[in-house]
Amino acid sequence: MEIAELLISFALIFPWLVLSACIFLVLDFIMLLKARGKKISELAFIVFSIACVIVAAAYILLTQSFVSDIFSLKEVYTYSSSGLTLPYKVGGPWIGSSGSMLFVTFFLVLVYFVFRFKGLGKESASRTTTYKILDLFLIFLLLVTLLQSPFECLPIAPPDGAGLNPLLQTFWVLVHPPVVFLGYVFVFFAFALTLAGMITGEKEELKAPLKCSLYAAWLFLALGIALGGWWSYEVLGWGGYWAWDPVETASLLPWFALTAYFHLPHKSKDMAKEFTLMVSFVMIIFATALTRGGLLESVHAFGKSPVGPALLGFGFCVLLFFVYLAIRAKKPLYSFDIDSSSLYSVSVFVAYWSLMFLLIICFFGDAAPILGGLFSENTMSVTGVEFYNRWCYPFTLAFVAALLGCNVALKLERFLMLIVAVLGIGLVLALLGGPTPNPLTNFGLPLLLVAGFAIAYNFAKVIKKRNSLHLWGKTLVHLAVIIMLLGVFFSAVDAAKNPRSFVATPNSTKDILGTQIEFGNFTIYTGMGRVYYPQHVFVGPEYSALKMDVKIKEGGDIHQGALWMYHYANHGVVSEPLIISTAAGDIYASMHPTTSSHNASFYAIMGVEVQPEDFVVQVKKIPLIWLLWFGIVLMTIGMVVLLVGELKRKK
Repeated sequence: MEIAELLISFALIFPWLVLSACIFLVLDFIMLLKARGKKISELAFIVFSIACVIVAAAYILLTQSFVSDIFSLKEVYTYSSSGLTLPYKVGGPWIGSSGSMLFVTFFLVLVYFVFRFKGLGKESASRTTTYKILDLFLIFLLLVTLLQSPFECLPIAPPDGAGLNPLLQTFWVLVHPPVVFLGYVFVFFAFALTLAGMITGEKEELKAPLKCSLYAAWLFLALGIALGGWWSYEVLGWGGYWAWDPVETASLLPWFALTAYFHLPHKSKDMAKEFTLMVSFVMIIFATALTRGGLLESVHAFGKSPVGPALLGFGFCVLLFFVYLAIRAKKPLYSFDIDSSSLYSVSVFVAYWSLMFLLIICFFGDAAPILGGLFSENTMSVTGVEFYNRWCYPFTLAFVAALLGCNVALKLERFLMLIVAVLGIGLVLALLGGPTPNPLTNFGLPLLLVAGFAIAYNFAKVIKKRNSLHLWGKTLVHLAVIIMLLGVFFSAVDAAKNPRSFVATPNSTKDILGTQIEFGNFTIYTGMGRVYYPQHVFVGPEYSALKMDVKIKEGGDIHQGALWMYHYANHGVVSEPLIISTAAGDIYASMHPTTSSHNASFYAIMGVEVQPEDFVVQVKKIPLIWLLWFGIVLMTIGMVVLLVGELKRKK
């Protein structure tokens, strides 16, 4: 009870503590402006450290509020319950809408503190300027946290929480958000270093931490998207591993920009690297505003809040400041100075711009409905899947051709002849309607296969070179992209997108899609967990579950598994798919309610067991989807190799 009272008291003074942290950061900023000696620098670090302690304390106390079930806090009530297991309570701050902003701020504080602590006694104009920029970033994030405070109290404390959304009750919610937020924080940090270099003109000192933070950001953003894709695939209800949902699409934007960044020439007289990193930063602000501000209807987004407009305003101000610095530098943003006789030079150019056009298409797909909503009442419409598939496809093939060009030793003329021949074969396959039912897959398949073989051959040559971590990592990432795209192309065939549904009964057998499915009897789980029912004003069980054991026979193989269907009192019916992986692809099955099975699950919440008479089963086959997951693993390894290589070079 004493802990509860302490946490509630902290919730009441939280706005003042955040404001005090902002005041300490402002003081630190002022001291850095006038820093002329060791004593002032040390005093500024102490003031900064106090602000860091306040932020860390706020985050720790929010976590403790979840662990201690302080349901008088709106955030804890909305995303937790007394029956929720401890890991999800510890993850509460980054699962919820308001707490996630504090979580990002906490991460940025940690990275900034480590950088500044290691820089004690190494003060320079570039470092001091970086500190000032990061101070401003932190002040803004803290003020945004106040707009939707995670310590907002309810007028009346409920006896329990409403319970965590069942789609979030998975291991991946404990991993995916922190990984994505780490990527965001490293982009923030890298952009601060870049702005400092543009302001002071001293870029060499910041080069090593900039490269390391960029590789770390690239790794975490890629891994975050991949983990989100697997989460969506494994948990029915998100729409598969990719559905061009607005938030999913927005998550690609900074990754496209960073990937384009790494396809710029190492030495150039323009500001393309600074510009591309600025785009990545602004795209992170846009993606965060989309998710936290509820600007579009999305299964991944939270409700509308003032956080969205505030973030967009901040991003616009940063963009204007960058434009001012770019004008002052008197350098072009991008110089189209390429060696037209060099295949590698042309390939890098095509790779960069194909990625930037992919970014523009995806950004327009998300931004157009928002802008349209300003002039019409239909504010929640979203861009259709066909738009992305149609416009992204040619630029994806252009990027694949560029990767091929980066990994073969051919003259430009012969390379162009090779591309024409490969695309000609693809056109023939598309017209013949094989080897898949999807003409776009058939058209792009020869190019992907040729690029894959060429990059694999190049990797075999590169791996023989000692102390070439950069070459190893780069070539491995290129190979991983091709393998991932093969997985995407094959899994996008019509059969994978159109599942078969049928009504089944217990102890029956069904032949479908070349497989035989044998169903057993239901196992009923009654009255699980404990949550508060706001519509009925009492506490009751959180959910019930129906389990159906199945045996799937395909060819000579027999697979055992179970179909699950849950009925959550506050969230409705949720199905958990059964995924059986084979060399040919995945068998993806799920159970859905009929009147009989819905009623049985409803009665089970109240502790009454009633055997369902029937249920709906949905089955589809997803060919060669394992290529996507294998490619993601290879890409992660390649990015880790690049990061390790950069860290070794720094030493």
